[in-house]
Formats: sequence, structure tokens, C-alpha cells
Amino acid sequence: MNIPKARWYRICLTIFFIYLIQNIDRNNISMAIPSMIEKLNLSATVAGILLSAFFWGYVITQTPGGLLAAKYTAKRVIVTSCILVGSGAILTGFVTNYNVLLFLRFFVGLAEGMVWPSLALLFVNWFPDEERARAINLVQMGLPLSAVILAPLSGWMISTWDYQFMFIAQGIPAIIIGLIFAFVVFDTPSQDKYLSREERDYLENNRSTTVKEEGSFKEVITNPRVWIFAFGWFLWVSGMYGFGLWLPSLIGQLSSQGIGAVGLLTAIPYVFSIVGMTFFSSLSDKYTKSGQNRSWFVAIPLLLSGSALILQHFTNGSSLFLSLLFLVITAVGLYVTGPFWALVMTCVPRNQSGAAVGLVNAVGNLGGIVGPIVIGIAAVGNEISSGFYILGISMVLSGLIFCTITRKFKIEVAEKEESSLNHVSKSIGS
Repeated sequence: MNIPKARWYRICLTIFFIYLIQNIDRNNISMAIPSMIEKLNLSATVAGILLSAFFWGYVITQTPGGLLAAKYTAKRVIVTSCILVGSGAILTGFVTNYNVLLFLRFFVGLAEGMVWPSLALLFVNWFPDEERARAINLVQMGLPLSAVILAPLSGWMISTWDYQFMFIAQGIPAIIIGLIFAFVVFDTPSQDKYLSREERDYLENNRSTTVKEEGSFKEVITNPRVWIFAFGWFLWVSGMYGFGLWLPSLIGQLSSQGIGAVGLLTAIPYVFSIVGMTFFSSLSDKYTKSGQNRSWFVAIPLLLSGSALILQHFTNGSSLFLSLLFLVITAVGLYVTGPFWALVMTCVPRNQSGAAVGLVNAVGNLGGIVGPIVIGIAAVGNEISSGFYILGISMVLSGLIFCTITRKFKIEVAEKEESSLNHVSKSIGS
């Protein structure tokens, strides 16, 4: 039977645009920071604190976001988040006071932190095990793709107008996509009035078999696996956001080019990261059957990225081409997060997946605070490249965790039973 694919072209695609636009509002400050350093007379250390301020709020609302999504539905939480993120981003464009900027970045982080754990419920409800890594990967492709779009677009906006105009113009789409999401996405297939009967039956009959159908939040926070995932994610995120938020400044120093050229050069590594995400996530779904562990498809990209970033440090900026080559290799494995989140979601009860993902993401995204600040502190005479090797070490350590500890995790496979599925539907819908 040829099953319709509304879950891909309507549900997953709309979620993708949510994630894409919110990532633009999260990371556009990376393009603005060179101009902000000059206009506001900031040091590299103080600029690193401003870059990390988003994550102060982001980590706070991760677990509460998952709990709110389970209680009030993921849809309500996500729509509210989009409106708040867009509003905070627009207000950022009207402010030049450093302390107020810190608060607004913190506020945008609070609002956006609710989204990913809420999306976890949608992934569990809408995508069977054998499709989930690809679905997560498609959505998380919004992270590097946002940079591909963001870098040249923001460079053009800043050079044509200024960075304040950029914040305002890029905040408006978040509100628009939130309103669209409210009308076209539903929390479960059973609630979706536009879904065909064939696809609804397919999704109901292929609910996840690699998670227990019952459980409590206490079981999640006392599960050592969850904390191991959280620590590995912390090391990973430290590298990911330290790399992403300081990359335009690094390329500016290496190339000595204007903001327009820096925007185009910054986009290059992210183009290749999309290739890496697609390749590794497809392999993960292809070779991972009925609960087999996905850890190798997380570890190998991380070890590749971390090693490349360490080697980039030893080029000492002697060649723009060589430095850019290592940055491209770094980006290829840096954003392969689909297999990681698919693995995490198999370790917790279905009705606690949002809260568990929120907990892992909350602890992990402390790295979003640490990474940018570490680079700012390690910068010798404001030379950004002098601290990048630290991020590489962090990613290598994360990769070692996934190829040693989590690789040995056994995933419990539960039998699908109609009564159990009905119980889960009621739990998620309540």
C-alpha cells in the first residue's frame, strides 16, 4: 500500500520552518557582534558573555517546557514560544544599552527553550521508530541551513543598513510562522482533521515499540542513562555553539574582509554540514532496526569534527584555504544530532519523552553558556582562533562517551498492545 506522506510535507516541514526561523533569531547576533563590539566598545570577554546570554534563559525552560507540553499540548506551547521569540528579537533592534541587551537575549532564550522538548512529543506521536532519526534530522537541518541563509543575508543587511535593522527584520517571521503552525499542525494523528484515513491507520499501527508505555518523571530524573546523555550533550553543545557564534568573527580575522565577504565565507562550512547530517542520519535509520543502538552514528561525526578543530588550531591562520578546509570538516560532523535525539527518545517512557528531552537539553545547553565565554576568555589579544582548540577537545571527549559508554546501552523493546496504545493516547492528549 502506498501510504500518503502528509506527516512529512505538512507536519515535519512546518516544524522545520519553526526551527529554522528560531535558529536565525538565536544566532543572528553572531553576525552582529563585530559591529556591536565596535559600536558599544566591548571586549572579547564581555562580548562572549553577551553571546551566551541567550542560553541562560534557554536552559531554564527546557524541562518546564516539556512538562507544559504534556499538560497543555505541544501545539499551544510552540505557538506561544514563536510569538514571544519574535517579539523579543524585534525589541533587540531598538536597544543599545548593554544590560538591556543582556536581558532581551535572556528573554528570547526563555521563550525558545520551550520549543525543542515540545517538539519531542510531536516526533514520538507522528513518526515511527524507523523514520524518527530522519524526521529529527530534517528539522535540525534548520540549524546549519539557518547559518547558510543568515550569514550572507545578515551581512548584506548590516552593510546596507545596520545590525539593529537586521534584528527587527529577522524577528517578524517568527511571529508569522507561529500563527501558521497554529492552523496546520496537530498534536496527534487522531486530532488531525486533514489527515487521510490510510495514513492515520498506518501511524496508529506503527507506534514506537522501543519505549515503555508507562512511567513517571521520577524514573526519568533517576535514570543514569539520561544524565550520561546530558553530559555528552553538554560537551557537544559547548563546541557547537562556541564554534557557531564565534565563526564569523574568526573568519573576519583570518580573511581581513568586510562584513559582506565574511557572510559568504561563513556560509561555506554550513553547506557541507547539511551533507554530513543527511548522510549520517540516513545511515542511522538504515542500520538501526528494532532497538539497536545508534551510538556509533553519533560518536564518529563528533570524533571527526573535534579532531579537525584541534588540527585547525595548529595552522595558526597561515592559510585561509587550509583553515577553511578544517572548519568545513568540523561542520560536517558537528550538527549530526538526529541519531542522538532518536537514541535519547528510546530510553524513556513515551508520556515523559518531552520532559526527558528537556532535561537532557537543559543540562547540555549549559554548554551554550560555557563555549562562547571560554573562547572570549581564551582569545589572546582578541585573536579568536587562539581558543578554538578547546572546543575540539570538548567534542572529542563527547565522542568518546558515545563510542564507549552509551554504545553498551540495551534498548528495551516493548510489545505493541492496543490497550497500551489507547492509554498513551489519552496520556498525551490530557
